[in-house]
Amino acid sequence: MNKNKLLWIYGGHQGLHWAIVGIAIPVLVLIFQSRGLNLQEIGFVMAVWVGSTAALEIPLGGVADKYGRKNTYLFSLIVNTLGCVALYFATDLSLLLVAAFLLGGARAIYSGTLDAWFYDSFHKTEGELTYHQAISKINVMVTVGLALGSIIGGWLPDYVVNSSLNMGSIYDLNIIIIGFANMLLFVVTSIVIHEQNTQRHESPENESKNIIHHSIDVIRESFTHDVLKRLMQTTLVYGLVLSSVETFWQPYLAEIISNSGYGVAVFGVISALYFLMSGASSLLSVRLLRMFGGSHKMLMFATRALSGLAFIALAFTDNIHSFAMCYLTFFFLFTVGNNSERVLLNDNTNESYRSTMLSVSSFVVTSGAVVASLLLGYISEQYGITINWVICGVLLVTTSVLFVFIPEKKVAVEA
Repeated sequence: MNKNKLLWIYGGHQGLHWAIVGIAIPVLVLIFQSRGLNLQEIGFVMAVWVGSTAALEIPLGGVADKYGRKNTYLFSLIVNTLGCVALYFATDLSLLLVAAFLLGGARAIYSGTLDAWFYDSFHKTEGELTYHQAISKINVMVTVGLALGSIIGGWLPDYVVNSSLNMGSIYDLNIIIIGFANMLLFVVTSIVIHEQNTQRHESPENESKNIIHHSIDVIRESFTHDVLKRLMQTTLVYGLVLSSVETFWQPYLAEIISNSGYGVAVFGVISALYFLMSGASSLLSVRLLRMFGGSHKMLMFATRALSGLAFIALAFTDNIHSFAMCYLTFFFLFTVGNNSERVLLNDNTNESYRSTMLSVSSFVVTSGAVVASLLLGYISEQYGITINWVICGVLLVTTSVLFVFIPEKKVAVEA
């Protein structure tokens, strides 16, 4: 197998994975509102969701490193399906919290599994592609999958209404399809993903460590390494802002289009355009990196600061056209540095703890999301979503300076 074939296998798989995720994205908060939750309660549910992810991220990354990334990912699909079942039958806050815990736990289980598998497999496979070029193409497949899933997810509730299907909520069909799609993905993964060694080859000293000690070592490395510690600091704000957008864009847009005649499908269209914009940013990131002289850190600094300004502009939009323009511009700038971040993170991480390090990074993202769900949920309920987003925009601009302090080159210390 060469690098191009590996890229298409992994990219196709990830496209399917995120298409399934995309079915929920346009309507997730609307599902919670259909159960009678207000913005503060929704923030609480999302805090449990991302909190369960944060609590399980790092130890489960250690499990994937030691006992196999494919099997760990397959288990996540089972937990995700159980979460869909719980969400389908949830009728009050307590049951929604159970569903949120399961779905958040599933995210923690698959975090850093196949990403680490692909990085290691890619560098052991023949071919001329660079990793940055490969992930720029994979991200396009991911965003196309998300876009297709979002269009389907936005269309399904309108289909339920127009076809007069007998369902408790117009969003129930989304949940049902996601559950069955997870089972399909389980079969696909079993067939197309091949992991030769489920047990990582480690030194005798590392072999004797248990998962807790393994995780502690990786956490220490992530916050002392010259490159990794800056990435973790900026990743915290990234998670906070991303959660704020994901949680509150639907209520914000719903207010804008109220009494306008637009159906739920418009949420799917906006989501799809966002993901396509993210895909465009991934492709253009290779060219933009050349414009910055190959400096990943300067690319991330410039685009993250500009995304903060775009987010502040988004907070003051009052019609669907200005909302869409600012929303898409924000996400283009917000995501264009993601490939560079992944390159720096992986290049400065040892193979023996790559899944765990990716989980630490994801843990930091979800920690920011927990803060956003609790604190910004309260701010949105009491003072409005506009104030919430202005705060986030200012944070993006100010913390983008941290990228400047990243050393241009830093190699991982051998384990």
